[in-house]
Amino acid sequence: MAAPLENIGIQTAKYCNVAGLGLLIFDYFLTLEPEIRWTWNRRWNVTRVLFVISRYMAFVAAVMTSYAVLATRANENCSNFSRASNAIHIISIIAAEGLLILRTYAFWKQSKKLLAVLLVLAAICIACGVGLTDFVGGLLAVPVNPSAPPTSNCTFQAGRSSAIQYGFLAAYEILLLSLMVFKRYKDYRDSNSRLVRVVFQGGVWYLTPIIAVSVANTLITVLVPQSYNEMLDLPQLVLHSMLASRVLFSLRECDEEMDGTTLEISTFRPL
Repeated sequence: MAAPLENIGIQTAKYCNVAGLGLLIFDYFLTLEPEIRWTWNRRWNVTRVLFVISRYMAFVAAVMTSYAVLATRANENCSNFSRASNAIHIISIIAAEGLLILRTYAFWKQSKKLLAVLLVLAAICIACGVGLTDFVGGLLAVPVNPSAPPTSNCTFQAGRSSAIQYGFLAAYEILLLSLMVFKRYKDYRDSNSRLVRVVFQGGVWYLTPIIAVSVANTLITVLVPQSYNEMLDLPQLVLHSMLASRVLFSLRECDEEMDGTTLEISTFRPL
């Protein structure tokens, strides 16, 4: 039988993840009108594809996580389900990060060199984060006793090695925020353009909580009892989806109000 503290940790993690699904549904209906206005009648391009993946694959991930939380799966092998759920989580977060990358690219006057560097670094972070997590997780895994009775691997908790991928994610987001701040005070220091202010202030306001939850996930995975370490799993994904959507909505709204400006920042496409 599990110790009481472990039960409390797992239950707390489950409550937080189910609450994340409720928040995602509430936010969807809250932002449905802006979505219809700013995306439904637009042509399909990289921006819209990333938006749709970030927006709707988050629901798939949330439903799968909620099923893992609520279903009773004693003596089952959940490895394939867990891998599929993790893959969908990663794809959804990558799409949200893609919108933030394109925002940074546009703020840097559509610098193709910067975009190339950011994409290469993103690929490195993804490969290292996922690869090192699996490698270290294998090293830390407790050897299975062949004579022991079979046990279920459906427990709602992750290994300590998950902190590695959260750390890479936080580092990359800090890089994007630093690039926004650097460019703001290097090239736009004396600019009174409302569009510049909206892009910069929105970048700071959106990236700050995203970075905070990535750092919090890293620390929770490493420092707290292991039964608690999935506490922010779904909430992190939900926050990425919510804020990435608002990045697009706010920029397109500002673009329409500033029609005719020379800083085409919400189109997110190469010249």
